[in-house]
Amino acid sequence: MAGRLSGKVAVITGGTSGIGAATAELFVAEGAEVLLTGRSRDKGKALAKKLGDAAVYHEADVTQEADVKATVDRALERFGKLDVLFNNAGGPTPGDVTGMTPEQIRYGVDLLLTSVALGIRYAIEPMKAAGGGSIINNSSIAGLRYRQGNVLYSVLKAAVSHYTRMAGIELGPHSIRVNTISPGAIAT
Repeated sequence: MAGRLSGKVAVITGGTSGIGAATAELFVAEGAEVLLTGRSRDKGKALAKKLGDAAVYHEADVTQEADVKATVDRALERFGKLDVLFNNAGGPTPGDVTGMTPEQIRYGVDLLLTSVALGIRYAIEPMKAAGGGSIINNSSIAGLRYRQGNVLYSVLKAAVSHYTRMAGIELGPHSIRVNTISPGAIAT
């Protein structure tokens, strides 16, 4: 059923591997133009080349507000609009309650929660201008269930799910859908 995303423009954070790369491949196959981000320049450029003219790589660190804003700006510059934002960037933030350092906590919050909030913030106006849009936030089954040794990750993924619900209520009247996916263990 190719073409379901024909004419759509998507930004995929964490788009150089795993779920993000697979999503970029599917979106392009369905007709979307995609800006994929990540910190691995070689992987990003290789994937964008593989996907052809419909994809472009933009190096970004989503823990940095300027990079998040620049990502949206680059999508608008290259494709002229923004229809879909997939907040997918992330990674493990191991640690139990007694073993996490303040630096680990701050980095985890920035990577897993602040990046989502900033992505949404900078996507709102372009999506309103496009008449609506879709924001997909990658949470995790870990946000619903405790997993020993991964308390910060679990708490932050629960926060992403709740933030998604609140953003959906606020942005729905502007025809911007906000949803979350909560995958379990994935072999990436």
